[in-house]
Amino acid sequence: MQTLPRYGYNSSKKLGRKLLGRSSLLQTLTKSFHVYLKNTGLHGFRYIVASRTKFERTIWFAICMAAIGFCVLLMMRLWDHYSDNPTVTIIDTSNPIKDLQFPGITICNNNKVYRRHANIIARKLLMNGFDISMTNRLFSSLMKLIRPDKIEIDNTTAMWALDTLDYSVEKLMFELMQPCGAMLVRCAWLGQIYNCNKIFKIVKANEGFCCGFNYHYDLSKVYKNDASWLENITTSEEVAEPEGTSEFLPGVAEILRAPGAGRDIGLSVALNIDAANYKSSIRMFVGANVLVHDPIDYPDVGAQTSSLVPGHVMTLTLSGTKVSSSDNMRNIPLDKRMCLFDGESPGERKYSYQTCISECTLKNAYKPCGCLPFFFPDSHPEIRTCYLTDVDCILTHRNTMSEQQLSHRDSDCNCLPQCNDETFEVVSESIRLNELDYDTELTQGLNVNTTSFLYVYFRDGSYLEYRKETILGWDSLLASFGGIFGLCLGGSVLSFVEFLYYLISEMLAARKKKCELRDENLPPASMLFVSRPANKDLGKTDKCLFYVRNEQFPRRSQRSTFNFKNDGVRPVRE
Repeated sequence: MQTLPRYGYNSSKKLGRKLLGRSSLLQTLTKSFHVYLKNTGLHGFRYIVASRTKFERTIWFAICMAAIGFCVLLMMRLWDHYSDNPTVTIIDTSNPIKDLQFPGITICNNNKVYRRHANIIARKLLMNGFDISMTNRLFSSLMKLIRPDKIEIDNTTAMWALDTLDYSVEKLMFELMQPCGAMLVRCAWLGQIYNCNKIFKIVKANEGFCCGFNYHYDLSKVYKNDASWLENITTSEEVAEPEGTSEFLPGVAEILRAPGAGRDIGLSVALNIDAANYKSSIRMFVGANVLVHDPIDYPDVGAQTSSLVPGHVMTLTLSGTKVSSSDNMRNIPLDKRMCLFDGESPGERKYSYQTCISECTLKNAYKPCGCLPFFFPDSHPEIRTCYLTDVDCILTHRNTMSEQQLSHRDSDCNCLPQCNDETFEVVSESIRLNELDYDTELTQGLNVNTTSFLYVYFRDGSYLEYRKETILGWDSLLASFGGIFGLCLGGSVLSFVEFLYYLISEMLAARKKKCELRDENLPPASMLFVSRPANKDLGKTDKCLFYVRNEQFPRRSQRSTFNFKNDGVRPVRE
């Protein structure tokens, strides 16, 4: 009798595990791939295993590998082209003008020190030790805050004036501007007369404080005269609000759209530029600058500028261009499409490329002097506002500012164009007015020698649109890859399904074989007899011993199992 431990008797099980270890995952993949090559529909691959000679199999293997390489090369070229040129631009000229926004119109008087207001401020300064010569030098120097040049007053006197008035630079320039109600005499939109004070707002532009129509850049701060001694100042030419004015105020609550083209379908304004009250001008002539810009842009970069002088009528005929991008472009990485959609830029205000460039330019230009101009588009409580004491510093660095601005636009500004944007082109025409028997609701009762008239309207009933779309969608890209795969290898989606089918089938077969080998736990019944020694207590020992006799048992069915118990061994027939 031979005694064996429990874990040492199953030689058949060890043999099965050894055989199963040889059937590794790599072997399974190799076998499934071999079967796949025999049955695949891909052109030429079955000859790799079905050819009669090794030379033929080698030739077909080289041909198939070359076809795979060519297929991969074509796919890579297609992907590179898609990555480098992901968009295509379509030009459309049949869009009705009513779908295009009407531009913002900002009017800035060249005069930055309105004489009537300057006289009141001068009286306050005279009561605090200033003389007339000092106040005149102060007022003539203030326009240098917009166009830096040599000032006529020393820094000490300039600071003394600001401290005496207890004004900030912004408040001082605001109080000295010509009120919009004094400059804008009569206004009409689509032929309907409106109160100019209600449809025009005091806004900031690159020329200081101005009057804006359809201006929607940033209206969080409303500029109103808070000095009672300035509120009652009016001009004799100012006309009261006409009766029957509609409650609708164009350009105030929302961005306007013109229903068509033509002189009567736009904005009309009568202006009193008021040359008699010029005190300090930023140009060498009496007039006003008219800025045409996108309603959400700060009037600076990209604004179309025209000059209007007294006694003239000016017509600004507009043509619009729109750039729109499909929503599919949002899936293209930012470094590829190089534009921003609404909501992708930080901040609460709607993003504008022109405004971003303006802000960056101003910051870089005034950085050497540690201040920002009072007409800077956003509030800057953490940065000092430039005053006359900073003009010398600005002039010193002005020669290097242009180079810094050009370099910063690409490096530090991080300004990207808008994916959806609108621009306007302006053609201006100015004609001198004559004393004629011409009378309209806009011109009635006004002196044509001192009044200017402005008309802004679209000249065409349609606009040009550049529509950007993805050159290939994901479905088109997949179809292109499929065409290349079919051209080079003659395959389709089903070719991959076939490979997966054969792979899964072989893995399931290998698993089934492993389970069968695991169930083969005992040697044949004719070679095994198990008994429990009388002097052994299996409940107390830590190892179960089997006593095997080399005896021949009567022939039994092969499908039999043994049920082991502590009190003996009983064969159980199935």
